Amino acid sequence: MKASGGISSWILIRRLKCGGCRKLHNELPDVLTPYKHYASEIIEDVADGAVTADDPATEDYPCEATMERWKGWIDRNILRIDGMLKSVGYRLLDFSEQLLKSGISLLMELREAGAGWLGTVLRLIYNSGGFLPP
Repeated sequence: MKASGGISSWILIRRLKCGGCRKLHNELPDVLTPYKHYASEIIEDVADGAVTADDPATEDYPCEATMERWKGWIDRNILRIDGMLKSVGYRLLDFSEQLLKSGISLLMELREAGAGWLGTVLRLIYNSGGFLPP
């Protein structure tokens, strides 16, 4: 995993076998985003515009093209993320049916709440059986 300041570290990822479907599943820690090797915190900061390629402090961060791919990945999945968040809220958290029909963006609400929104979103989506296409 590549973290802030260009620090790289190795993380042991547990592989678990499901007793029901007999498939192997990887248990990712909260600091990682599926199919990405940078820390979720960095991807979140890039998506929020807190980190840009023009900042001198970002020399150890990924290149500008990678940052644009991350932004595009989130932009392409906004509707999917909102739909999954509403579905999880309705099915598992007993949110009202009105939430499903509303125009409220739960993703935007989480982003406005502060840091850590990407990890929360990914945890809710992946732990409920969903996924985000690359």
